[in-house]
Amino acid sequence: MADSLRSVIDRLSKAGELRHVTKEVDARYISALLVKADKPLVFERVRGFDFPVVGGLYWTRQRLAAALGWPEAELGLRFPQGIERMVDPVLVDKAPSQEVVRTGADVDLTTLPIPFLGEKDGGPFISAGVVLAHDEEQGCVNAGVYRMMYRSPRQTSIDLVTVSDLRRSYERAFQRKEPLPITVSIGAHPYEILSAAFKAPPGVSELKIAGGLHGSPVRTARAKTSDVPVLADCEVVLEGEIAPIGWTVDEGPFGDFAGMYTELRWNPVFNIKAITYRKDAVFQVIQMPWENAWLGAAATEAQVWEVLKRAGVSVAAVRVTEGSMCRFSVLAAIRKRAGGGKNALMAILSLPDTKHAIVVDEDVDISDPVQVESALTFRVQADRDVIIIQDAQAKHIDPSVRAWELPKGELPVTAKMGIDATIPERVPPSHYERIRPAFLNEVNLDQII
Repeated sequence: MADSLRSVIDRLSKAGELRHVTKEVDARYISALLVKADKPLVFERVRGFDFPVVGGLYWTRQRLAAALGWPEAELGLRFPQGIERMVDPVLVDKAPSQEVVRTGADVDLTTLPIPFLGEKDGGPFISAGVVLAHDEEQGCVNAGVYRMMYRSPRQTSIDLVTVSDLRRSYERAFQRKEPLPITVSIGAHPYEILSAAFKAPPGVSELKIAGGLHGSPVRTARAKTSDVPVLADCEVVLEGEIAPIGWTVDEGPFGDFAGMYTELRWNPVFNIKAITYRKDAVFQVIQMPWENAWLGAAATEAQVWEVLKRAGVSVAAVRVTEGSMCRFSVLAAIRKRAGGGKNALMAILSLPDTKHAIVVDEDVDISDPVQVESALTFRVQADRDVIIIQDAQAKHIDPSVRAWELPKGELPVTAKMGIDATIPERVPPSHYERIRPAFLNEVNLDQII
């Protein structure tokens, strides 16, 4: 059997790291139960629906690591291996995700157990779909994860308010007044989800990165209504087109991965032509905010490792901060050479999502906030070591950018800040030697008391 979401569910179930709920559950309570549970959940019976539901797989850093089958400390290190040994996807004739095919009048999103995730959300949202589209400019298939609010049995909105490959493809189609064909593969393997959340280099398909993580090609199949591929081993597929109407349909509000509600937004719509699925399909939910945040954490840490390596910086450790929802603020410990702190900051701040960056020496444990604050206090002079970059790329979910003041479809900008908390040039490292009690190894407390 090919690696898939269900193989992950089986592995976690056998390890006692996932709980099956056999009692019938109202779909309204799925979100609340996922948040309260101490493990990921599979709801075997959802009232009024034929699909079981799985969620909570990525709610903590530990759960994400367990789902991926990686050591927790190596999330940011393991992911670049997929980039280093990319494998092209393959096209198969027979796909489990197409065992059942519904088209035309048989398309009905109300048959899917799409839950409300936040109490003030504008509607139920599909949150775990890998969107595939042809990138004509780059000549590859692009993959991304975009939330979709239910609007009618054959239509959702699609969140294209921030910079992305899919937005650029849609902008080109919109200028031609043509719809953009896409597919949405729900219930994919974590490697596909993680790769789709990663901002791959131009011209590189995220499916090739996922193949590198698997060590074998990602299996795809031809869609039933277009030439856009689908993930052959996912659970449910939606096929259709993003309508060439621009950012004209109201959407939201929505509890986003930043842990706050977005304002009402304007987005395009996705018109669905076909729904296909496995005969025993499981519907996956990614619960906001932490499942989305930790998926972003692994991708962000991987991006930081990669960009620092390309900048010639020797890296000791990288970590995103939970207070920034695992994406906007980055800590990096480096083996510094002259000017290395500033070079590292410029590299990290070039990443689209990073708003704040702190660079420290390798003697600082970046998982210890006391050590980080000590470096900020005693290794930083604000007039020399703080970098401010104005009018950089931003995200709408940051309230401080006041995105609601922008015209429909316009992108916001932000200010970025970097702090070089490495030992200043021409200051001897001996000034930072930590106190060590005298004769520490020559006495044993248990022998005295």
